[in-house]
Amino acid sequence: MNHGKGRPSHTPGKNLHGNVRKVATTKKEKEGKSIGIKWYNEDILYKKGSGKVLLRGVLVGILLVSAVFGLWGCGPSGGGPGVSPSPSPGKTQAPQILSVTVGTRELTSGDAVQTGQNVVFSGQGPASVQIRVYLGGNLIGTTTTGVAGDFTFTWNSGTTEGTFTLEFRAKDPALPESDPVPFTLVVDGTGPSLAGIVARADAPLGTPPQVVVTFSEPIVVSDMTLFTLPAGFWTVSVGGTSVFNPTNIQLGPDKKTVTITGNALSDQLVAGDLVTVIFVPALPLTVTDAAGNPCVTPSMITGTVSP
Repeated sequence: MNHGKGRPSHTPGKNLHGNVRKVATTKKEKEGKSIGIKWYNEDILYKKGSGKVLLRGVLVGILLVSAVFGLWGCGPSGGGPGVSPSPSPGKTQAPQILSVTVGTRELTSGDAVQTGQNVVFSGQGPASVQIRVYLGGNLIGTTTTGVAGDFTFTWNSGTTEGTFTLEFRAKDPALPESDPVPFTLVVDGTGPSLAGIVARADAPLGTPPQVVVTFSEPIVVSDMTLFTLPAGFWTVSVGGTSVFNPTNIQLGPDKKTVTITGNALSDQLVAGDLVTVIFVPALPLTVTDAAGNPCVTPSMITGTVSP
């Protein structure tokens, strides 16, 4: 009961409403080291003559917790899916390569292209900046992004075969160049051809004899049914006393190796005899390499039957 001026009387350890009041009892609590907030022995103040309570301890705690979490970065972080990476400190933001095409063909880094082809790069970067394109450390061309940051650049694959890595860098007039964005292409101007042959002697009436030939590079076949016809585009000739009539043709998983199987009952390969395989693709069958170069035709290879 209040007998005059000052603070209302109440039971020690309790507030005006009879609730137990938190009082620091240990050094750790008093210093607030566990969460970085100081405990107050009297954390509730009574506003004189108004009957209202000011929860000072609670308010101070909330403010301090907010400050601590803000400083420690415990809130939600930015840069979710689909957000472009921030530019390197002090550099122009790097461009992005959105598509690379040769005619209607879409390319990815590492793909092969024929010689003399115009390769069109389309990308996105900062608005109204220069895009510099390097090859082997040398500047080979530039373009400029539009007000929306879009740009295109055309590179001709030339006549030299090999692997080429183009690097795209953006350059803001007020900043250094961006980090490089690489894109690799393999320039190939030579069509595939038969490059290897293996044939082994077999016993009469044993397992079917086989002749295995290998293309110089992986091939792309337009029609596998036509490609594997035993009496279609393949011819196998043998010398000496060997006999071989193709009954089955299979292209291996590597897209280079072709296994030609003969007849188990009538055919036999004899060690030391010559064997020649000829492949002559013709329309409607087309056979090319990954760059689109047509297979050399006719393609022929000769070997000796091994024991």
